[in-house]
Amino acid sequence: MGRWSLDDLLALLWGAGGLVVSGYFLHLAFGPGSLGEPWPLLGLAVVALVGFSIVAVRHRRAANAARAARESGPVGGWRPAPVVPDVGSVPVPAERPAPPDLSPEGRAELARVVGILDRAGLFRPRTPRPVDLMEAVADAGEPVTASSVLSASWEGGYYHPDFEPDAHLAALAFHESHVEQLEDDLREQVADLARLTGTPIRVEHLAVSGRRTELTLALVGKDLPLSWASHPKYLSTVLHVAVARALPEVRLAWTWSDQGAWLAVPRTDLRALNAELGRAGEWTLVADEEPVAAGEVVPRGD
Repeated sequence: MGRWSLDDLLALLWGAGGLVVSGYFLHLAFGPGSLGEPWPLLGLAVVALVGFSIVAVRHRRAANAARAARESGPVGGWRPAPVVPDVGSVPVPAERPAPPDLSPEGRAELARVVGILDRAGLFRPRTPRPVDLMEAVADAGEPVTASSVLSASWEGGYYHPDFEPDAHLAALAFHESHVEQLEDDLREQVADLARLTGTPIRVEHLAVSGRRTELTLALVGKDLPLSWASHPKYLSTVLHVAVARALPEVRLAWTWSDQGAWLAVPRTDLRALNAELGRAGEWTLVADEEPVAAGEVVPRGD
């Protein structure tokens, strides 16, 4: 049947059946030799048409969903070609556990979200193939979100040894919310912000103690002194918000997961991006957020 499926055929049959049955009742009601009062038969015709139509529409929707899932993936299908390991002297288990998988709807949503993020300019220098992200996204569970897709772009090598995260993440930075917050970590965060905003940012002074962080940045010809109550293992956002507010022409944005924040400068309007993503996630401007000093909100000892 080519592109036709069983649900397509059933939708056609139920639709045609509804017309035939309702037409038969109408014939009995108004045709030659009609059987008395026509209104009961007219009611049966309406009920038959509505009932058959509901079933036909359900089959049609099922066919469309399956077609969208089938056509959203790569030409070769969603299953990657099996990789034959170079066993050498290492024994290979006879059976391997099946990798996590997405439902047909999840696969279609994965391809949709990848397309949206790609149009927003968030994948550079090239866009990952949805098929290479499928297992990592499935491991995070459904529904598919922008955060789980971005995390899969970072972790795809676990399931695909040839996967190269650096080929896709040049326009993004991920700052984990529960990690060490030492001087080297803060310098890396500053370097990420400089890369994303395209602005030279130099650390003039940095001192991290167990309870407080002192940081002075040089950017746009000015010194930006910062100080906040820090926590040695939780992310503070004082740095991020300060840099974003110092660069109002750069629309630095982020989206959060339970593990941290993905930062980028999307090339599309955030309202349009969020409208496209729908329940898959939301991006907000960093400059619009209130900064959080982890030492003020996280109890000591955690």
